[in-house]
Amino acid sequence: MPRSLRPMTIHPITTRTLEVLRVADVTPGMRRITLGGPGLRAHTAANGYPVEEIHCDGFDDHCKFILRHPDLPADAPTPAPTQADGVLNWPTDELAVNRSYTIRKWRPDAGDHGEIDVDFVRHGVGPATRWAYTVQPGERIQIAGPKACALQPEGADWLLIGGDETALPAIGRWLEEMSPDTRGQVFIEVDRDDHIQDLDHPVGVEVTWLPRNGAEAGTTTALYDAITGCEWWDGRVFAWVAAETLTLVPIRRWLRREKSLPREQVDISGY
Repeated sequence: MPRSLRPMTIHPITTRTLEVLRVADVTPGMRRITLGGPGLRAHTAANGYPVEEIHCDGFDDHCKFILRHPDLPADAPTPAPTQADGVLNWPTDELAVNRSYTIRKWRPDAGDHGEIDVDFVRHGVGPATRWAYTVQPGERIQIAGPKACALQPEGADWLLIGGDETALPAIGRWLEEMSPDTRGQVFIEVDRDDHIQDLDHPVGVEVTWLPRNGAEAGTTTALYDAITGCEWWDGRVFAWVAAETLTLVPIRRWLRREKSLPREQVDISGY
């Protein structure tokens, strides 16, 4: 029995430096940064190791952003991984910082080298948020990965999808890339009404937005209530839910115990 209905491909881990092409706010709660440049394509690293073209065929593929620690002296280089033979040599410096983000869109035919979009939730004061608030077109950023691509689930009659705003980039991409005949129920928790996005999706997929109206993520039962209260359709379901870890514990328990879903039909990710 497979571990998941989603086929998985593993690629050599790579690191590359990209240029910020555009910065735009999708909503008051989400900033989109478009990256590009020859680093997206196959090339040779400065130390002589080959770097494959970026692989990001899965809707929730993620890469690590190499960020600058605020305590680094102004003249100190940012600790960053270097390419090796299919692996990376990661710095052991205590001021090394990286954060994982989903690739919202991969446009291999855009421009001269292709483009990727990465969406950042506009909250908090961490290194990634600070960078997303201040970065300007023309600046450069190093990323690592993705190293694993999980594709669309196979053999499911319908999809049950849930997440908060941290999962919204993956959900948005998934909706856009679904087969037109896909059937599913999608529940997305966001901070406020004006954080709702206009997402393309198949006619057989129902999308429900769950504004928290100012409550902190992970402090309400909105996502749990929506998932456990939805109509349970006939056929084989694949359930994918991503949110704050505390939100996911009762949802995972309900799917596995109350609905008796086997492991291969459930994909739960805590952010």
